[in-house]
Amino acid sequence: MVRYSHLILIWGNIMDYKHHKTAVLVIMFMFILVCSIGAQGVQESEKAAPATRTAIDALGRTVTVEGDIERIMVVGRAAVMPADALYLFPSAMEMDIVLAKTDQGLGDFFTLIRPEFATENRLGQQVGAEEIIAHNPDLVLTKTRNYDSVVKLLEPFNIPVFVMDLETPASWKSEIIELGKILGDTTTPIRVIAGFERRESEVSQKIAMLADEDKPTVLMMQVAAADGVTAFSVAPQNWIQTVITELAGAKPIWSQSSLDSQAWRKVSFEQIAAWDPEKIFLISYQTSVRPYLQSIYGQAQWQNLRAVSEQMVKGTPGDVMNYIQSDSRWILALQWLAAELHPTLFPDFSMEDEIVSFYSEFYGITDQSVLDALINQYQTSVHPL
Repeated sequence: MVRYSHLILIWGNIMDYKHHKTAVLVIMFMFILVCSIGAQGVQESEKAAPATRTAIDALGRTVTVEGDIERIMVVGRAAVMPADALYLFPSAMEMDIVLAKTDQGLGDFFTLIRPEFATENRLGQQVGAEEIIAHNPDLVLTKTRNYDSVVKLLEPFNIPVFVMDLETPASWKSEIIELGKILGDTTTPIRVIAGFERRESEVSQKIAMLADEDKPTVLMMQVAAADGVTAFSVAPQNWIQTVITELAGAKPIWSQSSLDSQAWRKVSFEQIAAWDPEKIFLISYQTSVRPYLQSIYGQAQWQNLRAVSEQMVKGTPGDVMNYIQSDSRWILALQWLAAELHPTLFPDFSMEDEIVSFYSEFYGITDQSVLDALINQYQTSVHPL
């Protein structure tokens, strides 16, 4: 490095030269020397080693990414959950994202924030290692359930795979932090978690006022039809459907029966009747809940249930996706359920306002026509009859 004191000394020496021509030559030499050193510094900067980022995924694996992330693939079943997490980060809007199909039957959220997804071919939920390798991704995101079908297949090829669980509010927060580390963005998780926790706090502070006897017994069930037969199933005790029911100030009547379950467990009408909850909420992920409600209110065997006789069997909210599941909309589900169960505690609550706030704050959606469409879909989901 050439110091200014050295240059001054040399300049003083130049002034002692008897011949002007010699002084000019020395000045030219100094100029060339300084430029050469500067150019060398630029070259050394350009050759600097790429950034290395590491994070711990949901399986406790250390995932390392070298250099810039320009292309991410979100693959496997339930890809909507890690994709929702990814798009909480503004940088995702600038990346090349290769996305699996995420339309559960009610629509697709990602076409709203990336219109090109409406015309581009999506990956199938079953994808082979060869197809993933052909896309040359810098990072692959997938759910824990896809360990055998994705992670193990890619391990021999040294492709970074970040696995996410996202089945509880706690895992959503911790995994967003780790995803931020791998993306090189530690600011977005802080902002997102603060926004979620503010909403949680608004609920918990009011629910804390309730006595235990004021918390109703609730049955939250997924409904699905196959070959004309309707199946009812309940979530495991530690899944987000059960957790938000408790956080919203209710007693999930099914939770003790699913202590050891790690998947949706079918329940019979006899079991539902034995529980006889005060309120029943139906979750339909792929179709409208309307036919299921019509069937329940129209069948004689259901009429003796307390929730049916008191008109307390209802559908759960959604827009292009049902909110009662482990994607980022779980916070909307919690707010809605708390206000639905305890309206006197939330006299000024507006779900429409919360929907606008959620999508604008976390996903940057400000187009009023898009927000209006989401609100209309929500209103249809909770008033299907």
